[in-house]
Amino acid sequence: MGRHFPNVSRVPGGEPNINDAPRKVYIASRFVGGKLGAWTLGLIADIINSGHYLGSMPSPNYHWCVLVGDYYHQLQATKQDGKHWNWYDNNVKDWTDKWELYEVGETRFNDNAIASAGIQAIEDMDEIYRLIDNNCQKFTLKLLDIICADGRKKVYTSYSRHKLKAGFIPGELLDESNPEEKIEVEVAYVENGAAHIDLLDKAFELMDEKTPTLAEDEKVKEIEKEKDAEK
Repeated sequence: MGRHFPNVSRVPGGEPNINDAPRKVYIASRFVGGKLGAWTLGLIADIINSGHYLGSMPSPNYHWCVLVGDYYHQLQATKQDGKHWNWYDNNVKDWTDKWELYEVGETRFNDNAIASAGIQAIEDMDEIYRLIDNNCQKFTLKLLDIICADGRKKVYTSYSRHKLKAGFIPGELLDESNPEEKIEVEVAYVENGAAHIDLLDKAFELMDEKTPTLAEDEKVKEIEKEKDAEK
């Protein structure tokens, strides 16, 4: 069974490359508005109504993503049948969205390889959004973990129906008449473990520091007042 909502990539078609010129990697945050803002307010209302409200939860009004070059890569969620379903999305950055950027490292993945990594990261997560532990911050860390891997090595492998694209994503179909065709691929791996952990720790600490809790979010306080007034 497929996912409830398909992933969306706006990166033009091309070959994934994990040995492109190095580029800076940022994590980016903004206060959400518009349709996404309406979704976050609905999510907060659902949490309050569920009786599982904790003031220490991170506010979903503050969204995080990964930005490299001209594209940002993010977790999106859509409500259906009483649940919020995760999916991957990317788009060209728009500075009118008032993103705040924090540099955390660099990558040699090109845009197509990052898009493939974004799909891998979201597929590794539970499909149901959870504010406390299955959210945009978790996706951001998972994507950083993949695209900031500093090592490269060749591996010789075979796939019954697929060959690897960008070192980690099954992609182009092989000739069905030769299902065990062997191929050599280059993969990314973490060579400097201490530096990689420091990078992920830095990103985690920035997101934790810059994201208000539900108890601190003024929008949440307004929803709570409206809820109390209805009693």
